[in-house]
Amino acid sequence: MEDQDRAAEPAQEETPSRENPAFRWYVVHAFSGYEQRVQKFLEGPLARKFPGRVGKTLIPVEEVTQTRGSKRSTRERKLYPGYVFVQLELDEEMVLDIRAMGNISGFPPGNRSYPQPLSDDEVKRVLGQADGKEAPRIVRVPFTVGQTVRVIDGPFNNFSGVVESINPERGRVRVIFTIFGRKAPVELDFAQVRLV
Repeated sequence: MEDQDRAAEPAQEETPSRENPAFRWYVVHAFSGYEQRVQKFLEGPLARKFPGRVGKTLIPVEEVTQTRGSKRSTRERKLYPGYVFVQLELDEEMVLDIRAMGNISGFPPGNRSYPQPLSDDEVKRVLGQADGKEAPRIVRVPFTVGQTVRVIDGPFNNFSGVVESINPERGRVRVIFTIFGRKAPVELDFAQVRLV
């Protein structure tokens, strides 16, 4: 029983170290495509060399949904390609170690001067918490209001109509068809229509 209590103690000690009041958010400029490697370096070797002085690391991403034909795909896209955000209690030795890593070009804006931490407003914006809201999910729509589309699936298959409105959050489009000389609005899924 005592061994279990001892095993739980180190986990409890790590939590306060990540909430170090001396932590400030910094931006590390990585070569494009190497952001994950830089993140692993910061969380691994650098955190082991400077225990309790490396906090959270972050590569901000957003979900992008794209519809092509009848297929809908969702992927993550980096909001700031080439940049890794990290909480550090920074000193000269740590700056030299970070700049010496192979996939890092330095700290923006200039690599020569001492790194400057992000302001609180910048941190809130990066974390997606500006105004207390997270950034909305981006949905790419292959058509716009007023374009003619053809239905490729469902009960209105092969009907053509004009896009009246688009609801990207729900992935729906409202199309106006002319049936027997009368206009009929129909709401369809993005995957059910394509441009004529």
